[in-house]
Amino acid sequence: MSVVVRAALEADLDALISLNQVVQSLHAALYPRDFKPTIDRSAVKALFAARLAAPESGIGIAEVNRTAVGYVWFEVQARQETAFNPFRARIYVHNISVAPDARRRGVATALMRYVQRRAASEGIDEIALDTWVANLDARRFFEALGFAEFNVVLRKKLDRPRSNAAVPPPLHE
Repeated sequence: MSVVVRAALEADLDALISLNQVVQSLHAALYPRDFKPTIDRSAVKALFAARLAAPESGIGIAEVNRTAVGYVWFEVQARQETAFNPFRARIYVHNISVAPDARRRGVATALMRYVQRRAASEGIDEIALDTWVANLDARRFFEALGFAEFNVVLRKKLDRPRSNAAVPPPLHE
């Protein structure tokens, strides 16, 4: 199976929407309070169209026999120098999705190589991404590619506010 990855075009928007539903469904199954099980196709189309037009953004689409089987959406980010840290440029991977029937065939690896080529072409030496703790397959995949934890985000879910509490009280220190 030969996987070809190229820059996505406006003509690919419908394929991107369908492939996005795959990853959206997975996220919703893992974290139903955080993700909607289905997407608003027009909203996703608008989001991807805007990302295609943004110079700092990139979307690669993977094809097998001219059929879209996966995509990766990423962004070049620049952290300006401050008193605390030096300037840093990186590519941040927002989303990667592979059609279920194309998994374990090198599609995701080809997509991540596409991101690496983009980083190299821009002189960027760091790629960052995040994955959900419960998404063990993704974690194993990224670790196999050499990704390692560098930041841990913690959260605490609070009881839902009472419905009659329209505006939270101001915080005082």
